[in-house]
Amino acid sequence: MKTMRAFLCAFPCAGICLWQTAAGAAPSVAVSQGEESDLSVLYDSADLIQGLIATELPGDQGWHPAVVNAEDKLPAFTDGAGILASGLTGLLNDFPGAGLPAKRIQYELRAPADIGEIRVFTGNNGRDGRVFHTYTVRFSTDGGQTFTEPIYVQSHPSGTLNNAQFNTWRVVLSQLSETAGPLAVQATHVEFDFYSVDNTGGQMRDPFDGPNPFTGIDDGLNAAFVSPLVWEIDVIAAVKPPALSATRVGNNLVLSWVGPAQGVAVQSTPGLSLPDWQDLNPQPVITSDGTTSTAQVVIEPGQRYFRLRF
Repeated sequence: MKTMRAFLCAFPCAGICLWQTAAGAAPSVAVSQGEESDLSVLYDSADLIQGLIATELPGDQGWHPAVVNAEDKLPAFTDGAGILASGLTGLLNDFPGAGLPAKRIQYELRAPADIGEIRVFTGNNGRDGRVFHTYTVRFSTDGGQTFTEPIYVQSHPSGTLNNAQFNTWRVVLSQLSETAGPLAVQATHVEFDFYSVDNTGGQMRDPFDGPNPFTGIDDGLNAAFVSPLVWEIDVIAAVKPPALSATRVGNNLVLSWVGPAQGVAVQSTPGLSLPDWQDLNPQPVITSDGTTSTAQVVIEPGQRYFRLRF
């Protein structure tokens, strides 16, 4: 759910609006798998790292010995093409060691940017455990001098099977986003650590023996040592929400924004200390002149915060 910034309109002086930022942000991961046609989105050829070549960081463990073509290595992560003809695109090295990443890379963005989503595509024509992925991502906003704490993403719960008997998925996509706002604001660098995922039997497991330091959970399985094929990494720019304005017209508050009228709901909450955002019921009629969308809300006693849900 994408939401714009909330604002307070103090009634009856509805023209006075105080802007506030939505709270309660937390990382969110959506996963789809199967064939490429089953994925929620495909490779983006215009994302923030399209065509960029990552820098391999200390501790990077290279590539699987089977990978010999240069185009199947770092360029493949950002070419917008998915798996190439070799069938070995993005195959990372096996046996990195328990708790150690197989691939450590950093991207320097062309210009500072707000990051809305990270998409990682992994797969294998062999339809085995190499389709899974586990990674961490960190962001820098000061030219790579300091980084945020890592966000840990494991595409599937430990124990999930993908082999000739179970599932037979060819490709997996994870989409990492933030529930209220961008993942990073004015990021200059993005850093990824990719880990092994499998035990040769097509069974997903985390890369740690004992408790996972990122989750605090021991999956009860030995550390993974078989690594994925990373077909594509997409870093998607955050879409800035439209600015919402309010004007009193008689007994109505007219909300307007430059943006779509379709697929939009108006929400309100009586306060922000413990916000309880609810869709207005009934929803106001939203009209559009092709550029600006408008909705009228009946003015009621007290105060309410409003926002749009897309």
